[in-house]
Amino acid sequence: MTNLKALFSSRLLSVYKRALASRGGIEALAAVAFQRRQALRRAAAARAGQTVPAILIASVTRRCNLDCAGCYSRQIRPSDSSSPRELSDGRFMELFEEAVDLGVGVIMIAGGEPLLRPGLLARLAAMRGIVVPVFTNGTLLDGSTLPLFGRTLLPVFSIEGDEAFTAERRGQGVHEAALIRARAIRESGGLFGLSVTVSSRNAGNALSPAFLSRVAEMGASVLFLVEYVPVVPGTESLVLSDAQRSILNDQSLTAGLPYPVVRLPGDEEAYGGCLAAGRGFVHIASDGALEACPFAPFSDSDAGRLGLAAALDSPLMRAIRERHHELAETRGGCALRDKAGWIAAISGCASLDECAVSGKDPIERTKEVALAYAENAL
Repeated sequence: MTNLKALFSSRLLSVYKRALASRGGIEALAAVAFQRRQALRRAAAARAGQTVPAILIASVTRRCNLDCAGCYSRQIRPSDSSSPRELSDGRFMELFEEAVDLGVGVIMIAGGEPLLRPGLLARLAAMRGIVVPVFTNGTLLDGSTLPLFGRTLLPVFSIEGDEAFTAERRGQGVHEAALIRARAIRESGGLFGLSVTVSSRNAGNALSPAFLSRVAEMGASVLFLVEYVPVVPGTESLVLSDAQRSILNDQSLTAGLPYPVVRLPGDEEAYGGCLAAGRGFVHIASDGALEACPFAPFSDSDAGRLGLAAALDSPLMRAIRERHHELAETRGGCALRDKAGWIAAISGCASLDECAVSGKDPIERTKEVALAYAENAL
């Protein structure tokens, strides 16, 4: 187990080094040194019996200015309120600072659209040592928020391959807007990344040598290839075929590129199975619920109330980590989501604000939600 965690930490450090290679100088050396220190902290925590993930993913808001087809955030975490409950800027920052103290090496910011929380991003930008990827559609990046990015905050612009695929899923002009902002970041001396959700429709384009070369020409420091997960009923046709998935996970396809490529969920089998629940990463929802994975919205602990360390030690998180070998990768990207009935059998709860509004017992509500997921997957 320790060797597998060390392997994952080594892989993370390698991606870090390559992504920051163009920055050079003392700043890049300091960032790499930070990662080494964090890996030592995680190793020390493991020896003491404490689980600390290398990566913390925080979806800081459910709100978004776009209405993208197949959006997993909106489908997984629907809300009847126009202002769903979100942790305050201050509480999120306390959790991020705790994460760094524990040994977390990377904090990834997602949404919704994170740029709808500029105050939180301004506070994150003031952190030192850590590099924070912020996944954004880019359309809200303007003169007031642009200076926040390129150093601590690394914007990762979400596109779908070429202009036509992005327009089909995200809307007209979104692709062009993202690339204009990416160019502005680069011209200011900052770094940026790109993220593509790879489906059966755009795999031929997004995994083509022509597109991968174009990413290099844009000057991207990292490319995230996210396998499509069919969280929206009726979109199973967008799941990658076995042949497409084989191409996605073919390391030789991207070996010679000048930037690192991060595949999500990637070949988790190399690390002993599912990396969720803190083995490699963990997810904090906008309401503070600690979830094993962004695609599996089940939680029995409130990090916003308990803190990160205590929430990571919850019965559900421990159960998933202890049985990670049962979570083999499946067609559709997320093995944990496909095991929703299995989750219901070992523990459970649901969105904290949903249970508060409905008055239902969290454990019973989670079983309902989990079993509904399982039935939809049949």
